Amino acid sequence: MDLKLVECFLRVAEFGSMNRAAADLNLSQPSLSRKIALLEGEIGSALFRRDTTGTRLTEAGMVLAGRAPQLLREAELIKKEIVQESSNSVALALPSSLNRLLAIPFIEATVREHPHYSLHVSEIVSNALEIWMQRRTLDVAITALQPRTQRFKLTPLIREPMMLVGSADKGLSVDEPVTAEFAVQHRLVLPEAGNPIRRYLEQKLGSGNLSINTVVDVESVSLCYELARAGVGFTMLPYSSIYEHRRDDKVTMATIQGFDVTWALAVNRYRMHSAAVTQVAEKLHQFAVSRAVDPVWRFASLVG
Repeated sequence: MDLKLVECFLRVAEFGSMNRAAADLNLSQPSLSRKIALLEGEIGSALFRRDTTGTRLTEAGMVLAGRAPQLLREAELIKKEIVQESSNSVALALPSSLNRLLAIPFIEATVREHPHYSLHVSEIVSNALEIWMQRRTLDVAITALQPRTQRFKLTPLIREPMMLVGSADKGLSVDEPVTAEFAVQHRLVLPEAGNPIRRYLEQKLGSGNLSINTVVDVESVSLCYELARAGVGFTMLPYSSIYEHRRDDKVTMATIQGFDVTWALAVNRYRMHSAAVTQVAEKLHQFAVSRAVDPVWRFASLVG
């Protein structure tokens, strides 16, 4: 099917007039009519019914009008993927909570070793990762999310505990784990609904018939920490999220028994033939493993 003809068809359907559509497309009306006739011949059915009130869609036309926009979007995505396949461009998504322990040192090393690569890095915020996956605008990611798409190959890498974090007067200790029952007895400041960490907590607590007593829902993990530090409530975050604040004497923290988050490497299956994507994914895998066994990432362990 000639996509240029489909674009012309959609314009006529939008305007409901062959003359107005032709003017918008900078075509003569007879030229546009011939293009529509070619498309109708290719499909084998009339797409428009013309009368004194204008140009109306037939049943076949309504079917095509409903499907054509997605068809054009898919074609555009295919073009972009073909262009990317031969380029050194790699789209990365890394959680902001891993900035200090993983993201920043990894990007520094990759830029140093592969200066010809063009990295496009996004921080994972809320449920944006899943949207990017579905829109095919992502090559490689580190995620705690189990995506609802088969487009990405997932490899679990690192497991680390969730921490209960509160202000200094809360008396928590990293040497004295607390239970989930203890955590939910208090007011909580948590990432907003849709955030991978929030989804994990809701699922885990729900399986134990425990409910969350949330006093504030927050978009950013950093604000969760600051509000807990200020005494607004406790927060529950992976250790990596609070690593750079580990020496902050204004907070106390403790591991939560039985609550671990698993970080996985996600690689776009349709981009694994790109040398740049494959090399960046392999390097990220190796880098994450090396960081997990480094004592600086306290409490982290390798999966498997």
